Amino acid sequence: MQISEKISALRKSNNMTQAELGTKLNVTFQAVSKWERGESYPDFETLSKMAKIFGVSISYFEDGGENVTETAAIANEAFDGTSNVVGFCKDCGKLVRTGEESCTTPVVICKQCALRRENIKIAQEKERIQQKQQAERAIKAKQQAVIAGALARRNRGLIASIFLTAAFLLVTVITSITNSESAGTTAGLVITNLIFGYTFFAQLFWNGTVVDIILCGGKIVGMPGVIFTLDLDGLVFLIGVKILFAIIKMLIFILTFLFMIFVALLVAPFTFVPQLLKLNKGMEL
Repeated sequence: MQISEKISALRKSNNMTQAELGTKLNVTFQAVSKWERGESYPDFETLSKMAKIFGVSISYFEDGGENVTETAAIANEAFDGTSNVVGFCKDCGKLVRTGEESCTTPVVICKQCALRRENIKIAQEKERIQQKQQAERAIKAKQQAVIAGALARRNRGLIASIFLTAAFLLVTVITSITNSESAGTTAGLVITNLIFGYTFFAQLFWNGTVVDIILCGGKIVGMPGVIFTLDLDGLVFLIGVKILFAIIKMLIFILTFLFMIFVALLVAPFTFVPQLLKLNKGMEL
């Protein structure tokens, strides 16, 4: 029998209510109810009083203690200061004698429960360390993915720029030969293509400063509001104005787009090296 069952059985066998037992023990009937439901345990002093009230030995509340027959006088000897009983374990509720306790303050804990507590603590610490390691691995994997993505984008830009620059160089050379340009002029065009063209095409694939410059025209052009009346003529006017504004916006975007390509070509040699260094470090542009 569990301690909760023993308390309930002793109370009922003595025709005593929970309130009456609580009064004798100076506790509430709710406390007695919790003991009998196994939700809590009485402390050693309270259990000692209970043993005196029901005329049983303190050992009666141990596992198998209900099979031991002792008189009330023997039971009282457990509380005369000479007994080796320490108290009841806060965790398991078993009677703890001298040498079986792990600690006695602030509550009595037996060695087995103390060991179980330590094992639980160790298991929780291991789980915490594992969770921390998993989080660190996830962060590291994410960082590696970012670095790999940056390096892949760098390589795509450099390789694609080689082919595009070569194509423009071929067109430049063929045009120079067709127009009978001098060797110096042809060489100048080739060098210009190499410096500006290669750095420009590479950064197109990097989605960095060059792309921002080219697309800035579309970002600064907005659509103004239109005032109209809620009738057929007003709706026709609104549609016509919206179409007109869309055409104007497209024309402005095309003009700024072409102009900004020229600006980006001029800027590309100066932004190429800093952005290449960032990509080499796996940084986002």
